[in-house]
Amino acid sequence: MSRIASIRTDIPVGVIRRTIKNTTDGIFRIRLMVVEKLLSNPHLSLQATANALLVNRETVTKCLKLFNQGGIDLLRPKRAGRKEGNPKYDGEIFLELIRVLERNRGEWSVYQMQDYIKERHEVVVPESTIYYRIAKLGFAKRARTQRSA
Repeated sequence: MSRIASIRTDIPVGVIRRTIKNTTDGIFRIRLMVVEKLLSNPHLSLQATANALLVNRETVTKCLKLFNQGGIDLLRPKRAGRKEGNPKYDGEIFLELIRVLERNRGEWSVYQMQDYIKERHEVVVPESTIYYRIAKLGFAKRARTQRSA
């Protein structure tokens, strides 16, 4: 015999249904639909819920666990990626670097450019950002494979 799910009942089914209606996030919607199905049919097993919604039983179990622990908020998917976002660098730094490169005939490696920016502006800019910004400004990029001491 299939196991019947125990689910918290302090959040009304109507709230779940309104949230389903108002969301555009597919993962969040599926999770809410699982919870709504379990709340509206208290004697439904986990496997029957999975079959009705065309999802895995593990998905139903995960949704149930998340909902029981934290309600609707815990059902929202956590987005991957850097929380702080990409740092913004002042464009004037790179324009100044281009002027210096033109005076020195562009014979600097990317590491020398990085050192110059660090020394002059007290900012550490990744090599890839220097490559990108220099190329975007129309200057040829040049780098050595090893950093000189």
